[in-house]
Amino acid sequence: MTLGQRIQQIRREHGLSQEEFGDKLGTTRQTVSRWELDQAYPEISKIVLISKIFSITTDSILKDGICTFDKDVDFFTCGVYRSAISEIVETERFALVYYSTCDKNVLGTKLYSGYENKKRLVAICERNHIESSTEYAYYLEDERTVIFNSQKLSILLGELYDNGLKKSMLRLETFWVDHSGNPLPKVKDAGIPKCLTLWRMADSYNVSAKRFNFFLCTGKTEYIFSIIPEDTNIYCGASYNIVFDLGIFSGGQFFRIRQYRDNSEKFCGFHCDFSYEAKDIHIPTAECELGKCLMTSKGLMWCVKRYSDDEIVLQGCGDDEYIYHRTDKKTEQFIKSEN
Repeated sequence: MTLGQRIQQIRREHGLSQEEFGDKLGTTRQTVSRWELDQAYPEISKIVLISKIFSITTDSILKDGICTFDKDVDFFTCGVYRSAISEIVETERFALVYYSTCDKNVLGTKLYSGYENKKRLVAICERNHIESSTEYAYYLEDERTVIFNSQKLSILLGELYDNGLKKSMLRLETFWVDHSGNPLPKVKDAGIPKCLTLWRMADSYNVSAKRFNFFLCTGKTEYIFSIIPEDTNIYCGASYNIVFDLGIFSGGQFFRIRQYRDNSEKFCGFHCDFSYEAKDIHIPTAECELGKCLMTSKGLMWCVKRYSDDEIVLQGCGDDEYIYHRTDKKTEQFIKSEN
């Protein structure tokens, strides 16, 4: 990755146009364009300013610095790791950690954000099953303002991610961040199953005072960490959701925190099983009915309701629709390892 490509990556990750990016740095759109095309290099003062504004190290910007990217490798190797009481998903920008106590009565979720060895805790949620309590705390994007219902958890925000945690864990999956910038395929070019797979292989990070939401899909496993403070609407979990010809089949959910207000709703619950593996799953495609959400003989099935070249809509539970767009804004786009 060149210096220009790294600058472009930073700009795109923050959803900024070249003009908006330049405004923050006191320079022009044309200058930003020349940087990204490697036709010119920014002054060191601009490198320092980028570092301060976007909370990243100068080393992660400079082409020849100690950075996320190995000089001979274009991709950071992302992965999923598991132990008896924990699961970690690690990408270039994030580390998502699910953990439990040995007795499985407390289940927690932590999200760290940043690059290199500088990922810091930006959100945490814990469910105590014995006490029937769910606590949370998360930073807004300025990483100074905290939304929380637990002082105990709020003081943990900002802690550094321990890269050594995964060393003794089993690696379950390998995937990469896609820096190619190539557009995702349209339905007419690749078909519904491939588009559902490729369009979903990404993560997205959105935070405000009204809602915290992090979603990540490796292609095999979906992870979600969502908090809506106003309604105490919390959902943290992981599940194997498998694409088939006409939709997505639920291959099993192995841990989750689900709370809505007083937890009296039937869909609320708590589940913790880090030993679960989806093996030899048979999808009962004969039971599929277009435009329906079905509880089949083998599990839950969300079927295609409508689609176009750039949109696929599946029927979810109740009145819910699961809508996937080819051009949805993502924080990171992934590609699967060939191994």
